[in-house]
Amino acid sequence: MITAIVSIVMFLVMVSLHELGHFIVAKILDFKVDEFSVGMGPAIFKRQKGETVYSLRALPLGGFCKFDGEDENDNTDPRAFSNQKPWKRLLVLVAGGTFNVILGFALFVAIVFSLPSVNSNVIDSVVEHSYIEQAGIQAGDKIIQINGKNVGFYNDIKLYTQNFKKDEAANIKIKRDNEILEFSFKPTEQTVNMTYTDTGIKVDNTINGYTTGRFIDYSEENPKNEALVGQTQTSTGYIIGFYPQKKEITIFNVWGEAWNETKFVVKLVYQSLWQLVTGKVGVEEMSGPVGIVSEVNTAVNSGKYSLMNVLNLVALLTINLGIFNLLPIPALDGGRILFVLVEMIRKKAIPPDKEGMVHGIGMLLLLLFIVFISFHDIMRLFVR
Repeated sequence: MITAIVSIVMFLVMVSLHELGHFIVAKILDFKVDEFSVGMGPAIFKRQKGETVYSLRALPLGGFCKFDGEDENDNTDPRAFSNQKPWKRLLVLVAGGTFNVILGFALFVAIVFSLPSVNSNVIDSVVEHSYIEQAGIQAGDKIIQINGKNVGFYNDIKLYTQNFKKDEAANIKIKRDNEILEFSFKPTEQTVNMTYTDTGIKVDNTINGYTTGRFIDYSEENPKNEALVGQTQTSTGYIIGFYPQKKEITIFNVWGEAWNETKFVVKLVYQSLWQLVTGKVGVEEMSGPVGIVSEVNTAVNSGKYSLMNVLNLVALLTINLGIFNLLPIPALDGGRILFVLVEMIRKKAIPPDKEGMVHGIGMLLLLLFIVFISFHDIMRLFVR
């Protein structure tokens, strides 16, 4: 029940804020807005203020901002959406996704400020038996580039190394004192075996063939899962092989660190989309509404960290929503933005009926895609 409530509130907040972005910028630029609604379906509350109707609707599954003349070419009101200058329409369309990213940033400010410290891109120590140790990289070195990609903060390192492969060259540029040094070495193979027992979790960590072990007792932070007792989970990955220095969080640097978290999610969205387009990951690895609710359930039931985990999930989702909505896909804001840009280049608007047909087809394909992804989400729940 709690998971359902949290999921509904999450979606309602993200979509309503998205529509609020459209609404605020439209009002600033003197668009005529017929209605701003929180929720969908039958109206349970309506109030008109000026020319705009503000409503609360029965289904808490989104919201909308209705513009006068949005899909019309015969509206003579100069303040109608279709009669506004292209640059104004462009700003209104971009505002929705922008507000989603702003929400994500605000949530990351709260999340980061609750932490005593965050990881930095300065090396605290290197992992014993790793190739980075053999290459001569030392504690205090600051990683500034990985395989030609600039590193500005710790999560950049996570992003650029998550797809490391065996025997692939890792070209690292570091700053030591005032000197820039370059190193090339193989990523370190790390295999982690987690065996779940009646009293705790036995963890064996193998680095390039050298194994160390530790035992984690069950606690509020690591609750016992009866379904996993007796099982062993194994994961293998390729890492640089270092422990980062910690950076203390203060009222002064929390804004920059929150912005770093926001940039990381934006980069992750684009990288994931690129991997999907190039076939490096399959659509079965994507999650739809069902998968998201499953993640919400995990966050809600994570003990004393549930609030922070829920906020972190909302931050990730709202930024994903904002960025995805700005992609040049018909039926999304990005698709409408594309038509406005074409109009600005051609100096002539595309007929609304033709644009509407494109968006209609896009919406149908988008709904079919959501159904497809949701089917895979459901199947994953049954095969766990």
